[in-house]
Amino acid sequence: MKNITAKGVVLIISGIIIAFFPGIISSLFYFIGITIILFCVINIIKSLVTSNPVAVVPNVIGIILGGAVTSLPHFVQTIIPLTIGLILAFNGLDFIAKAINNVGSRILNVILAVVTLGLGCTLIFHIVKAGNAIRIIAGLVMVGAGVYDFISGKTSGGSGGIIDVNNYSVK
Repeated sequence: MKNITAKGVVLIISGIIIAFFPGIISSLFYFIGITIILFCVINIIKSLVTSNPVAVVPNVIGIILGGAVTSLPHFVQTIIPLTIGLILAFNGLDFIAKAINNVGSRILNVILAVVTLGLGCTLIFHIVKAGNAIRIIAGLVMVGAGVYDFISGKTSGGSGGIIDVNNYSVK
């Protein structure tokens, strides 16, 4: 019961931060990425001073990963909407092909083609706005899941675990 309540609180706080304070997340990723890069640069210098060139390769990989972590907020904000937009656009083209070839309901295929092509093009041509909308929706979903977990953790009676139905008798 306590785990569900704690999970709910963490989801609510995380969802609020993701939905309404994206600068905190970006700053956190920048801090983590720069820390990884600095740590790897220090390790490279130490390995060169101690004549241990084998330790250079993993640290160069670490520097690359640190750079990737630093650019992760921008990557998430642009690549995810672009990918979803491309998938929806290709699905729209598929629905057009189905409508032309009389596969299934022609009217339904045309409607689905217009909707998916419209959403796909919107996501492709308005990447930043779409990324912000996806971030806000994801944050709000996390808040909703957290509220549900918090309430269900508070209202579950007894042990909050699995009920043993085999040894339970009804009067």
